[in-house]
Amino acid sequence: MNARFKQDERMGHLQTALGANTLVLLRMNTEEHVNDLFTIRVDALAERNDLDFDALIGTHATVELTSYDNPDVPFDGIISEVNFDGLHENGWRYTLTLKPWMWLAGLRRNQRIYHEKTVVEILDELLAPYSGLGEPAMEKRLTGSYPTLEYTVQYRESDLDFATRLMERFGISYHFKHDQGSHTLVLTDAITSHDSLPGAARLFKIVADGNRATDEEHFTEMRPGRRLTTGGIRLTDYNFKKPTASMETDRMGDAAYMQGQIESYDYPGDYFDQGTGKLVARLRTLQERGQDHRHQAKGDVASMRAGLIVDITGDSVTGVDDPCVCLSASHSFATASFASGQGNSEPTYEGSYVLLPISAPLAPERKTKLPIVHGPQTAVVVGEGEIDCDEYGRILVHFHWDLDNRYSMRCRVSQNWAGKGWGGMVIPRIGMEVVVEFLEGNPDKPLVTGCVYNGKNDVPYPLPANKTKSTFKTDTHKGGGFNELMFEDEKDQELIYMHGQKDQQIDILNDRNKTIGQDQSESVGRDKSISVGQDHTEVVGRDETINIGRDVQYTVGQNQIENYGKDHVHNVANIHKQDIFADHLTQVGRNAEHTVLGKSTLNVNQSITNNTKVHTLMAFEKFVIKGPGGKITLDASGVTIEGAQIKLKGNVSMGGSGGSQVPTLQGAANAGLPLVEECPKEGE
Repeated sequence: MNARFKQDERMGHLQTALGANTLVLLRMNTEEHVNDLFTIRVDALAERNDLDFDALIGTHATVELTSYDNPDVPFDGIISEVNFDGLHENGWRYTLTLKPWMWLAGLRRNQRIYHEKTVVEILDELLAPYSGLGEPAMEKRLTGSYPTLEYTVQYRESDLDFATRLMERFGISYHFKHDQGSHTLVLTDAITSHDSLPGAARLFKIVADGNRATDEEHFTEMRPGRRLTTGGIRLTDYNFKKPTASMETDRMGDAAYMQGQIESYDYPGDYFDQGTGKLVARLRTLQERGQDHRHQAKGDVASMRAGLIVDITGDSVTGVDDPCVCLSASHSFATASFASGQGNSEPTYEGSYVLLPISAPLAPERKTKLPIVHGPQTAVVVGEGEIDCDEYGRILVHFHWDLDNRYSMRCRVSQNWAGKGWGGMVIPRIGMEVVVEFLEGNPDKPLVTGCVYNGKNDVPYPLPANKTKSTFKTDTHKGGGFNELMFEDEKDQELIYMHGQKDQQIDILNDRNKTIGQDQSESVGRDKSISVGQDHTEVVGRDETINIGRDVQYTVGQNQIENYGKDHVHNVANIHKQDIFADHLTQVGRNAEHTVLGKSTLNVNQSITNNTKVHTLMAFEKFVIKGPGGKITLDASGVTIEGAQIKLKGNVSMGGSGGSQVPTLQGAANAGLPLVEECPKEGE
């Protein structure tokens, strides 16, 4: 082991972070693919058996092969694994595994939310932390335009799976371009975005006995093939903003063989309108049809890399008419031995390739599984103010697993009823914990289905002390009040309780019936107004008491009838006034009595007629009958008749103690003559 390893003049070179010739190349086996990661396995020799693995892991290593047509064919990668394999030939053998920098994205599982970003913007943000190992790290050769995605979730999946899932969804292919000390992720969405192999064309030549047909890179085997694929795609979806819109779309492939028109149907199609659905169906068809054409080739085309286009010349092969893009390439290289006495050994290279005619569709196969949310989750409502919703009642939530404090898309909220302009609507408030489910288990399609209490949001009534209460209690927006409807179901304490922080309005378009088995108490703090369009009937089985603190006013449009089964007592503390603009009729079934403690005045514009059997008028001090021509006064002194002329008609009968004056009065009455002013008293 005294020989010093040199590889400068060899066809294969290995460069690592340990420096030139510290590790020299023995063998290399490489598998690379379009839309997949490459793996480079390297057997290397070193003069030492104590190499620092930490100095190798995670660093770039590059194998360079000198080919017939290209002096430098680099195979670059990140060292993901190092193994010490012991003594070999006249050195120590190490095995290195090289991966693309994008492989690092498979090591980190994450859960993140992206808002209002295109798939390209998401890929830039997602892969930026990894692509710093060597420049340039990512090259975008995209010809299409990609929609801005309202809401995209990476859920319990690696960054690599998330990236490939998005690329498969939108038809973006990827491969790697290698340079000395670096490699670049290349994104494409059209065959025209792929580079051609250096020199563009390679010869296909049928040879025998393993002899070389030429000193240039060439293919030695070419086996074209086909496979039956789904011929058509039918999709549909649902957009709640346009629930009646037709979302169904289909696309037929171009397969001409038997059974080539088998149609595959899927739901949901992952689109929001039929126009986008047509594009999705077209892409799905290309992804299916892209699995049809495959050419298997072998040769020594070391510069044939996944993603490059080659024009095949030389011997003709049926079915191989167009240039082809390389979908995968396997490279196997062994250098000449470093062992002493074996200097005449020759390096060997073998390659096998899978080619796709450029006339066939090139689109990434949908093979990365969509993560599924198994069952409901809870989240906290977020947003601005106390209540934040849009015109559909959708809210924003923050999931417990989101470490970036981002919020969800606007989530629809399940209601107990939802009709056209009718149903139930309760908007969860900011800070509430809600239950979130996911349509089809898709993390991009959350749906709020309920709310739960927690250690911060207490229940309305302490439990279990109030376990028999069922309540619906709200919280005043930007205030400290509440509205509530509560049911108490404790036996013999059953109660329906209603609390309104301010107003209550009840609209009944037809009848309203209310039956109360026992008492009803009603307290109105200020005014009360009742408007009855037609009749108003109240039946009180026993007593009715009404206390009015100030005035009462009745306005009756027509008649008022009051019926009292027994007594009617009317007490007026001050003045009692009645204005009757027509007749006033009073009918008393038995006696009528009027008591006036002060004066009583009766004004009649026309006449008064009293009809009775016996009419007694009494005055305790003086009784005066007064008319235009005189008056009669009855008082303690007697009866005084005054008038301009007093006429008596009819017989006058006198009784009592006034007998001496009877003749005179009788004569005057009979003669129809005026009475004397004063009759002479007896004895004068």
